Amino acid sequence: MGAYVETATRLGRYRLLDRIGGGATSVVYAAHDEGADRDVAIKMLAADLADEREARVRFYREVLVTSGIHHRNIVAVLDVGEDQGRAYLVMELLRGRPLRDYLRIEAPPTLAARLDLIVQLYEGLSAAHEQGVVHRDIKPNNLFVLDDGGLKILDFGLARLQTSTLTASGQIVGTPDFMSPEQAEGQRVDARSDIFSAAAVSYLILSGRSPFARRNLQETLIALVQADAEPLSSEQAPAELRAIVAKGLSRAVDDRYQSCAAVLADLRRVQHGMPS
Repeated sequence: MGAYVETATRLGRYRLLDRIGGGATSVVYAAHDEGADRDVAIKMLAADLADEREARVRFYREVLVTSGIHHRNIVAVLDVGEDQGRAYLVMELLRGRPLRDYLRIEAPPTLAARLDLIVQLYEGLSAAHEQGVVHRDIKPNNLFVLDDGGLKILDFGLARLQTSTLTASGQIVGTPDFMSPEQAEGQRVDARSDIFSAAAVSYLILSGRSPFARRNLQETLIALVQADAEPLSSEQAPAELRAIVAKGLSRAVDDRYQSCAAVLADLRRVQHGMPS
């Protein structure tokens, strides 16, 4: 971590508190908004990437696409700014844990609770797609389960507007275990790629395992392009729900659901047929 993050205690009107997340390209802090007297989360580029053009382009892309979407299943952007040359994104501070941790530590006790998480995922994606935004990196670590059971979609750093040409075709972006076959082949993607990734996450929620994960990256990419996921069992999901996940995981784009609205219509029929 660069000296800036180690020594800085505030950005604009925000007083930095604890580091709560981040990865190779960014860092996230809990902070206090002294102007509004509320706690928030602040995301910044990692210090060693602050001057790199591509990193800054992706950061501001996230600002652009996320700030235009307002939905209960997408993390809310509250502010954006720059201080001492350091761009930052202010978001609501979430209380809970990433989806994979939630499934490992506090797995939902009922099928209805698991199905509710899947419905919330597609509802958030539907809102993004309605705004012309394709996320392109739907995976467990970009999904957050709140203490009250709500689900939030995070990290639109790889997202693009469907009318944008910012990311050229032929470039593989996304997380291999959950990316679509067309992503694995470096093809241009649309909203149906997110539908595939959400189906892969749904498979994980219901079974506890990723549908295409293999021993290494090469084997995983081959499985995405050539193999079908092992069918879910009757103990993991009823037939109607298994069919929905399987259709979402269709390798051929035209065989897949063509919109989140279509997925949600089928998911809600399953929900309404389940016992209370």
